[in-house]
Amino acid sequence: VTGTWMDSTTVPCTYVPTEGFTQQTLSWSVERDSSSSTIFRRDDSGDHILLSKFRGRVSVPKHSPGDASLLIENLEMPDSGHYTCQVIWRSTDNSLITEEVTTVVKVGEVNPPSSSWELPSSPRQP
Repeated sequence: VTGTWMDSTTVPCTYVPTEGFTQQTLSWSVERDSSSSTIFRRDDSGDHILLSKFRGRVSVPKHSPGDASLLIENLEMPDSGHYTCQVIWRSTDNSLITEEVTTVVKVGEVNPPSSSWELPSSPRQP
């Protein structure tokens, strides 16, 4: 998934809801520079945004079963990384099933016209 700086992007995570299985927890984590951090967690007590830099910028659809995609708004360059969606279901016999999907997110700048970024080589005298 490619996003543009200061824009928003959706990191996809969808599944087919199955009868007899209830979603227990949903979590999103991001891996950058070989360290992984959990961004978002949804469980019985509600939605929790665990990384402060994502507060107010991420959301997951609430009322669409099967859609656990992560919307990231106001993208920042450091948001690039490997995003993992993990969903855990509980079946009727109380066993747990876990599924994970990882998506690479790259944040790029708006393609600027090259001339607008050239600075004069020497300061102009008044």
